[in-house]
Amino acid sequence: SGVEGPPAKRLRCMGQAPRGGASVEEANARARRVVLVGMRAAGKTTLGRVAAQRLGKQFVDLDEILEREVFGCKINAFVDREGWAKFREAEAQLLADVVLRGRHVEDEASGCVVATGGGVIETPSAQEVLQQHSPVIWLDRHIDDICRCLEGVGSYRPSLGSSPREIYARRRPLYNKLSDFVFTMRLGDENWPILERRFAHLAAWASADAASGRGLPASNPVCVPIVANSVDEACADIAEAACQGAGLVELRVDKLEGGAEAVEAALPRLLGAARAVGLPTCTTFRPTWEDPNAGYKGEEGPRLQALRRAAALGSAFIDVERGAAEAFAAAGGVPEGSPTRLVVSSHDFSRLWSLDELRSLASELRRLAGPSGVVKIAQMAGDSAAAARMLAVLQESGGKATVALAMGEAGVFTRLLAPRLGAAFTFGCLSGRASAPGQPTAAEMLEVYRLGAMSASTEVFALLGDPVAGSPLPAVLNAGLAAEGSDAVYVPLLVRGCTLAELLAALPDGLLSAASVESALGRAAFEAAPHRDALAARRGAAVALRFSTGGPPEALGGEQEEERQNERGAAGSVEELVLKALKHFELLRGKAPAAEAVAAMRRAAGTSEGDGACGKQ
Repeated sequence: SGVEGPPAKRLRCMGQAPRGGASVEEANARARRVVLVGMRAAGKTTLGRVAAQRLGKQFVDLDEILEREVFGCKINAFVDREGWAKFREAEAQLLADVVLRGRHVEDEASGCVVATGGGVIETPSAQEVLQQHSPVIWLDRHIDDICRCLEGVGSYRPSLGSSPREIYARRRPLYNKLSDFVFTMRLGDENWPILERRFAHLAAWASADAASGRGLPASNPVCVPIVANSVDEACADIAEAACQGAGLVELRVDKLEGGAEAVEAALPRLLGAARAVGLPTCTTFRPTWEDPNAGYKGEEGPRLQALRRAAALGSAFIDVERGAAEAFAAAGGVPEGSPTRLVVSSHDFSRLWSLDELRSLASELRRLAGPSGVVKIAQMAGDSAAAARMLAVLQESGGKATVALAMGEAGVFTRLLAPRLGAAFTFGCLSGRASAPGQPTAAEMLEVYRLGAMSASTEVFALLGDPVAGSPLPAVLNAGLAAEGSDAVYVPLLVRGCTLAELLAALPDGLLSAASVESALGRAAFEAAPHRDALAARRGAAVALRFSTGGPPEALGGEQEEERQNERGAAGSVEELVLKALKHFELLRGKAPAAEAVAAMRRAAGTSEGDGACGKQ
């Protein structure tokens, strides 16, 4: 759907007069009625019911009302007796009653979530209702999953008459035309708890957007950069970012082909595509004088004007470089009355500054950004201890909106732990589409490390070593932590270009609870810890460190590990990996994992397959 681009309905101007002759009060009441459209088996009832519960809204299922209050029988019996035309007529009438007139809505103040039949959009009178109404959300589940769920499954509903693929091909343009928002599900995406959270946020976003012209804050701190060269590709990438659960997207419009004029022309479509999937945007028009890999080499005036245009169109953030901030303010700055927040950024691709230099820079950027703005610092880390300074900057930001990241492989852990220290957001890319060195994928950040649930109270465990990027332990241990419902995360922490003691000294005090130590660093970990348990003291090496706030770490000896176990998964059996992960889990947590955690860790390690069920309908 991203390649087609959003239809005119999704590009309507914010704050325009209510459609269909409705008063402002009636328009606001309608905005609280969220309408769901989509194919049979798309998940309208499952996701709609959960979203309504989470948002404090009534759930209205048109099929249920038709059977209970209009037909007095099941839909298939009515169609057999009266035919499809009579059914569609009654369905369209009920849609208008609920959506336009508020009938069957118990509490207008809170509103409702309305699940429609899959074919309602093929009735002309229903199309008129949906064209007038906002918000309408299209649940676009992958057609292969829909077909798999419908094949051989008995249903009280009448036959579709044609194959699901033929019907989807016929209806797809109508779903796209008549919807304001799209909830796309990837092939095989049946993690229903995550889908339910994503959809509830989109429903809340849609209702707020339709009522006020403004969306809600990001659902999580993972920002996905959109670096495509064409508008079509960028819209497709925005849709993909939404599927992966991104909290917001950075529109790197400097990467688009053409100059500033082409960027201004593309902004409505790009912002419309992001709005349609419930994603706030940060618009960035990076010049090569700030980033040698950026795409813009033109004059400053048109570039800054394009950023002001993005703010006028509703971009949640616009990124202006430190070197251009004063010129941007002189050119008018963020348009008056706009809710857009200014991000003032600084990048250094050659080195990472000293802590005192970073503090001074952060203070300058804060002055330029203003009280409601965001400070962003990104610098290349040559070693891990230097990278850790960025976490210190976040810790010292005092709750003010700040983004501080170390680029490069040595700085990956700063991207994973930034939300733990209160960062405004962090960056994760689509696979193969990074905008800066060292960006993990958004899917990994959200699915493995659960950054969407990370907070200041999240307990942090780490894997210390070099290399750590290929270790399977984080995926396995995090699966166990998630299964137990623990507010905890296990991150790889590269020790490179510095000693282990230097890295530990540079990390914010109290950040780590405990850490696994790869065998090559066992002696260094032992020497860095004045307190040692009996096993560590006997061997002169540690397999883990336990930390206490304000005090030195304790070296743990653990059980003897066999040398044949490969810590990066290149050799050894899956069972050996599971046993290793279980040992580390117990050592770090101080207790054995629960049964559900063990099962989840085995699945993550590949010893058992996930559920192959069709999922809830």
